[in-house]
Amino acid sequence: MTQKSYDQQLARGALINLLGLVAKLVHPLFFLVITWFFGPDTMGLYQLVVLSLAEVANSFVATGFQDAVTVYASHHADEAGPEAEDRLYRVLGNCFAFAVGASAFLVIVTYLGADLLVTHVYPERPEIAPALRLLCWSLPAMAFAQIAIGATKARMHMEYDALINGLVKPLSLLGFSLMAYFLNAGLQGLMLAQVATYCLQAALAVWALRRHFDLARIWDATVHLRPERTVLRFAIPQALNMTANKFLTRVDVLLLGAFGYTNAQLAFYGAGALITTNLREVKLIFAGALAPVAARHHASGDRQGFEDTLGKVSRWTTTIAVPLVLAVAVLRSDLMQVVHDTYMGDTTFMLWLLVPPFLSCAYGLAGNCIVYTGHTTWTLFNSLLVAGLNTLFNWWMIPIWGLTGSAAATAIASLLVALLQVVELQKLEKVHLRWAAVWHPHVGMLLGMVVLALLWDPAELSSLAARGGVALGVALAYGVFLYATKHPEVRSIVGKIGRLGGAGGAS
Repeated sequence: MTQKSYDQQLARGALINLLGLVAKLVHPLFFLVITWFFGPDTMGLYQLVVLSLAEVANSFVATGFQDAVTVYASHHADEAGPEAEDRLYRVLGNCFAFAVGASAFLVIVTYLGADLLVTHVYPERPEIAPALRLLCWSLPAMAFAQIAIGATKARMHMEYDALINGLVKPLSLLGFSLMAYFLNAGLQGLMLAQVATYCLQAALAVWALRRHFDLARIWDATVHLRPERTVLRFAIPQALNMTANKFLTRVDVLLLGAFGYTNAQLAFYGAGALITTNLREVKLIFAGALAPVAARHHASGDRQGFEDTLGKVSRWTTTIAVPLVLAVAVLRSDLMQVVHDTYMGDTTFMLWLLVPPFLSCAYGLAGNCIVYTGHTTWTLFNSLLVAGLNTLFNWWMIPIWGLTGSAAATAIASLLVALLQVVELQKLEKVHLRWAAVWHPHVGMLLGMVVLALLWDPAELSSLAARGGVALGVALAYGVFLYATKHPEVRSIVGKIGRLGGAGGAS
């Protein structure tokens, strides 16, 4: 494929992922609804069980092999002939076999270890053990669904990820959870809602898979497994890496619970983390579309094309993220009130929690590219190192500064990850994330922060109209700055709008 074709595929994939992101707006609605209906106490337990322990387990069983199937199946997806087809299905068979096998292993571990976890870490929350035993049955279905979706991405079909993960998952979670509420099923009902949702995803994933692959050949390659060492050398470190990375983002809630913070306090902190963490979705719009393109650039040795694409996409993600970060900084207390009317405490900790999603959007694609080029042992090293440091930071800072200390520890750890990823991509692949490609949104962010600092604290302005006006004004000023400094995409969009307006007036 030519560079123009890559750019078209990247833009198409990003657009589909953007539509999926719009659909994912249902996901925050899900958390709002279960907080409104089930209350902060149940939501605090949900934060511990599902959003912390279960998400770490999900990362272990699925993410490494999902990335592996996207990257390595992409190597063979454009090739013709029986040998290429055989290699393609061997990759698929390996990823399905090991991912589902890992999930089955975790089911056994959960049944054996749930009581020990509660006894030694969360003795005041005995309801966690039966909840985990129910929830673990979602792991095999989740693993299968994500590997299947990763396989369709290798064929450059991003729509299934947007449909199944972006739309079906949040809608079904919402629907099944409401059923649990009206049946008065409590926390156990929420766990069953998770299991039902992942089973539905797995069923839809079979439908998506059979549209682009031969299911009989996948089954044969899975049952008659021939290990692909290259795939396993990538997938296993990446699985451990993503597990450590997820632990890095959830260790604050896990340790707040271990230090004795109440379920309501966990729910309050978790709501702030949910609001800020969702800003990472901006990067995810493009990361999935970038994966097969980056893999092809790497395979062809086109370093310049790789570097240009990384700089361009990083500029896109940062440009979109900056006004969202600034708006949340101003409106954070109002957003917390939307989640639940009892969430009226100090929200300063959320300013620290805005640091990780900004860094993820600005520099996180460098880490993705390290993965896409096969250097998963490096990302594993990064995640293990920083997860360990973040645990120590939280252990030290929570008793002294409480929620703010926990958020600050997470921000420091995220900064370390971002620095490591950028430096390592330069050393390993000689691919640079150049300042010339990304400076516009970074300088705009700095100027916006100066304005907010002069108004400190804008979240405490007397009225919602004043706070909203500040957020809107900063966003508009940011857009004007980008246009004035000749941001490529902003100039292009404004030019197209102007031409359309001129054409409309002429007609």
